[in-house]
Amino acid sequence: MTRLILAAVVAAHGLIHLIGFVVPWRIATVTGFPYRTTAAGGLADLGDVGMRLVGVGWLVCAVGFVVAGIGIARRAPWALALTSGLAVVSLVVCLIGLTETAAGIVVNLAILGAVAWVMRARTTAVEVAR
Repeated sequence: MTRLILAAVVAAHGLIHLIGFVVPWRIATVTGFPYRTTAAGGLADLGDVGMRLVGVGWLVCAVGFVVAGIGIARRAPWALALTSGLAVVSLVVCLIGLTETAAGIVVNLAILGAVAWVMRARTTAVEVAR
């Protein structure tokens, strides 16, 4: 049951990443996520092209998290490693997208914590089995 909840959270987090793609590419407007060319709460101006490149990062995370969620649900051996890597990349794009993406930082940290907990539980189970 815990595995399926983690899988659903990871996949849903991926779908939410689509916001970071569709807004800079001007495919859609999303309330609360205005189009802009500045990053990190206005600290850097990346311009239109720079924000579209960041948008590609959001898209990669979106697709990757959905794939990772499916992998977690199916107990694929690569799924937790993929999830961890994507959460780190997602933290970076969330920092670029601040202030609107602060909640994503919290979700990524929770995902990393859940993955660490699962990995520790697996290690403990193996040690006990020995």
